[in-house]
Amino acid sequence: MILKLICLLLITASTSSFACEVEVPERLVVIGDAPDLSGALAHSGCSAEIIREISATLLSVTGKVTKFHFDELLRSRSIKAELKTPLFSVENLKHLIREQLKLPSGVQLHSSSAINHPDYLVLAAGERLEVRCESCSFGLRDTLKLFVNAPDGSWKGHLVSADFRRLVKAYRLTEFRQAFGVLTPADLTEAQVDAVPHTDLLSDLTHLGFFKLNKSLRSGELVRLSDLTPLDLVKAGVTTEVVIENSLIRLKTTGISRSNGSFGELVEVYHPQKNKKYQGKVVDINKVLVEL
Repeated sequence: MILKLICLLLITASTSSFACEVEVPERLVVIGDAPDLSGALAHSGCSAEIIREISATLLSVTGKVTKFHFDELLRSRSIKAELKTPLFSVENLKHLIREQLKLPSGVQLHSSSAINHPDYLVLAAGERLEVRCESCSFGLRDTLKLFVNAPDGSWKGHLVSADFRRLVKAYRLTEFRQAFGVLTPADLTEAQVDAVPHTDLLSDLTHLGFFKLNKSLRSGELVRLSDLTPLDLVKAGVTTEVVIENSLIRLKTTGISRSNGSFGELVEVYHPQKNKKYQGKVVDINKVLVEL
């Protein structure tokens, strides 16, 4: 019985000595898009392949992570390793930039890489990371300065090359649409895309029903203003509502339109009883606005 117990203990000890155990820094800041974090990990009994898999798993988490949750994540990926760090945090430079820099509207970090340094930082307890960009154009190849400030007042500086991009709101078709059809908001899905100069992307659906497609579009295509042709909302010879307003008054009357008109165009409306003409901007179906 004693011999069996000794053998069991020896087998257990032998198994444990070959188990992969890994320690993660208590605070890890990811700088690049997909850096290899292997150099930041202390480990024993782990193959290079397993360490690479653990590195990739670390890139999939953010914020504070407990040993329990990370062990569960490793098991779900069939990675045979045990975490020795009870609690750690993973931060991303993209998030720190949003928090610390005043980015222009629609601008965000597209890619970044450390200069003469690995694409990550390991921070000790009490250290604070500060991001500065003193002459940023928020375009391509801007240089960021990262300062790691220690509690004793000392600091270390690191340089990062960063590419920013400006995003604008646009809309994609959810399915194929033939030419000359009218779109509805249900036909579209909102998207954030790179701002390209002189590209007239549809970004406002307020008056979408006042236009029709002038060509067929495939599912997933971005809709451009040049893909749309305005409908005639006001037609010649048809009774048309006339709204007359300024900052003090708002009056309504009717008249006969003298010409066809699409949204935003000026048309003349004649009131036969008053023998009066109104020059108004088309704002809706059979409706024009006269601004005094």
